[in-house]
Amino acid sequence: MAAGMEPESFTDRAFFEALVQNGSDAIVTIDTESRIRFANDATERVFGYEPAELVGEPLTRIMPDRFHEAHHSAVDRYLETGDRTLDWGGIELPAEHADGHEIQVSVTFEEYEYEGETVFSGIMRDISDRKERERKLEQQNEQLERFASVVSHDLRSPLQTAKATLAVARANDDEEALAELDDLLDRMDELVDDVLALATQGQAVDDPEEVSLATVADEAWHVAGGDQTFETDERRLVADPERLRTLLENLFRNVDDHADAGSVRVGALPDGFYVEDDGRGLDGVETDRLFEHGYTTADEGTGIGLNIVETVATAHGWRVGAGESDDGGARFEFHEVVTR
Repeated sequence: MAAGMEPESFTDRAFFEALVQNGSDAIVTIDTESRIRFANDATERVFGYEPAELVGEPLTRIMPDRFHEAHHSAVDRYLETGDRTLDWGGIELPAEHADGHEIQVSVTFEEYEYEGETVFSGIMRDISDRKERERKLEQQNEQLERFASVVSHDLRSPLQTAKATLAVARANDDEEALAELDDLLDRMDELVDDVLALATQGQAVDDPEEVSLATVADEAWHVAGGDQTFETDERRLVADPERLRTLLENLFRNVDDHADAGSVRVGALPDGFYVEDDGRGLDGVETDRLFEHGYTTADEGTGIGLNIVETVATAHGWRVGAGESDDGGARFEFHEVVTR
């Protein structure tokens, strides 16, 4: 207890009101119609709204659209039956900030009687940073599993074959065996490059910059492009230029190796960009496994290239999807996803 503070000070209503108003957690109280009756000062820090902007508004104003119906159904059911559809203590849910992006909050609900009315209060803490750290940790663990898979299988198998082939070549002075060994070593070199790419590309992009899609695409095409004709749109993106180039290089190599295409185009989307070709498309491809580590339809190949594409996209916070282009080829789309 601070010096000079009398015990009866803790019975002062103003003291507790100050705690509620000035605390770090947002506190929002609603009535049985889900209308906000009270919001403390911390709601501005957490949700971007001044308290006066929220009082009188429906609670759904700070909820993503996809949860509106479920919220109303849960309230109606509780008022009718007393049954809770979720735990009221420390549940983690998405919420919507005033600027439209989603945040993650931990919410504890309480029910009260106030002036003869039933009201509900939610104590809400922004846990977006913690959830982001958890997401990064999960992503790193997934990468470690991929590395273990490559080392234990994809690299060990050709290494053992190379050793056996070398023994045959030495014993018989066999030029054909030596040529096979050269191919195996090339494959191992490619695998090492892919593993290094996964190691360096999967970390979340923390310091992106504005870049020209056309410029980066041209650079990637000069490195990895094939015999196809190539064209690109101008668009400005916020990205890591090195990783964006790696993403495009892997897509271009995929076209050259698998698509049997005559042209490739990189185009702009309102919220991202696309890469498409006029080749044979995704026939014979298990599209739900397309970005899976190790999946390939080719007899030769590591099955890592498109996994690197997805890894780089995820590191930027982009959503990637694959489908058919207007010319019947493959089309990969990348859309920006605002999460924080």
